[in-house]
Amino acid sequence: MAVTKGVCYLCGKELGKTAMKNHLLKNHTDNTGDQKSYLLKAEGRYNKDYWIFFDVPVSTNLETVDKFLRRIWLECCGHLSAFSDGSYNEIKKTTKLYNFEEGTQLVHEYDFGSTTETLVTFVSKATRPSQKSAVRLLARNIPPVFPCRECGKPADYIDVEAAYEGENPFYCNACLEELEEEIEECYLLPVTNSPRMGVCGYEGTLDTFSFVKPELLK
Repeated sequence: MAVTKGVCYLCGKELGKTAMKNHLLKNHTDNTGDQKSYLLKAEGRYNKDYWIFFDVPVSTNLETVDKFLRRIWLECCGHLSAFSDGSYNEIKKTTKLYNFEEGTQLVHEYDFGSTTETLVTFVSKATRPSQKSAVRLLARNIPPVFPCRECGKPADYIDVEAAYEGENPFYCNACLEELEEEIEECYLLPVTNSPRMGVCGYEGTLDTFSFVKPELLK
């Protein structure tokens, strides 16, 4: 997969991940607001082409971040989740964000069977105008396009069994209709903009709203 670009939801600019971080710090860090917050970056631990930037009040706790990650990236069957440091020492979800220093990285695990790991980085402290929602989504990677194994057009589904066997697992709707008798429907999951794509029963959550304004995600 090529390095992904993302969209800034505050101004619409398309940038790579590192450039987006610098862009947010330079152009969209409001130090005149009255709400102390943390700019956070979340990315797939083992697939960093999936990433988001968001800010959260420092007075909230990790449970707020957990709920947001579930909602935008992870939730499929109500699995358990946890935060830990780099050595997998668990950190309680009741821990307030102001207890972490800039540059801290935490590992978030969702589902302890078919686990999806997210790396959460505390980028920078700032202030922002008061928000109706605790979490404000600032930027997200543009959904990667996967070619259909039959025709090369953008894929709509992933064959979980084929992926497990190391084969090209992607199909578009048209090719699936032609091959419906050859492919077990129960092994198919939709292509999503998430590091959990193709895992367990994950079918996507906020992927439909990848390019809407942050206030519509509340």
